[in-house]
Amino acid sequence: MAVTKAFLTATALTLLSGMAAAQTLEVETSTVMDYRPVVARIEAGDTATARSRLQGVVSRLTIDEGDVVSASQVVAVVTDGTLAPQLAALSSRIQGLEAQIRQAEEDLARNEALFKEGFFPKARLDEQRTGLDVLKRTLSSAQSERRALSARQAEGQIRAPADSRVTEVNVVEGSIVAPGEVIASFATLDGIVRLSLPERHAAQMAEGETVTLRLPARGGDLQTATIVKVYPELRNGEVIADATVVGGLNALVGERVDVLAPVGERRAIRVPKEYVSTRYGVDFVRVLVGDRFVEAPVALAAPLADTDGQYEILSGLRPGDRIEKPE
Repeated sequence: MAVTKAFLTATALTLLSGMAAAQTLEVETSTVMDYRPVVARIEAGDTATARSRLQGVVSRLTIDEGDVVSASQVVAVVTDGTLAPQLAALSSRIQGLEAQIRQAEEDLARNEALFKEGFFPKARLDEQRTGLDVLKRTLSSAQSERRALSARQAEGQIRAPADSRVTEVNVVEGSIVAPGEVIASFATLDGIVRLSLPERHAAQMAEGETVTLRLPARGGDLQTATIVKVYPELRNGEVIADATVVGGLNALVGERVDVLAPVGERRAIRVPKEYVSTRYGVDFVRVLVGDRFVEAPVALAAPLADTDGQYEILSGLRPGDRIEKPE
């Protein structure tokens, strides 16, 4: 009898030491936020257009849809064929005026010397001074006109308004454009995106709130965004909000995205995925029953673990149960 009692005591100590050595966990409930995916569209935070200020021909086009451009980058050149002859005529006129001024200055200097000696009339000298002043003013006017034409010719260089992505190109090389005609459209998507959600979710969109974006077209990638601005006007029954995305967002303008909107909190049992094993399509968790662990079947809320690496248990476990990590 004493031998049997000693054997049972040694067996219990061995089991307890094995339990301590194994990785065990006490089951408890935690607060879980339920989310419902809301279909939204990604729009550009800022849009802009590049327009022609000249009437002419598109002589050079350096962009295409989807290209990324930097601010002030030349994206197209519009050439007005009437400006080059006018500039050439003005340059020739300026050269002629400069030659006349040089000659008039030489004549005036020679006649001033003669006037000092009394061999040249004062009225004629004043007339030459006035003529020289008129020539200089005419030269200044021609130079200003040439600068204006040069500036107008420079307006043919169409530049990108900001660091952006080209969304639409409306012309090709050789196209004839008029003043004000749109050459290309641009959109910025890095950093700030504009979300368009149904009106019923307006109460959940507040500045400073954090939302999760899921991109179905890109393998279900998850992105975290912070609402920075909610527009006070509904557009076509939708609330518009600007959000900043950590690390930026590489997406297409108009691409659909799921916004995981919170719908409420509840208590649930969640365990790390390392404690769940699957055999023949059935999920098991090792649960302490009496003085040993047995494998108990459980029902999972989802076949995949969440972003924290945990499974939600629907049935099979209760708060206070002790579970063991399988080897």
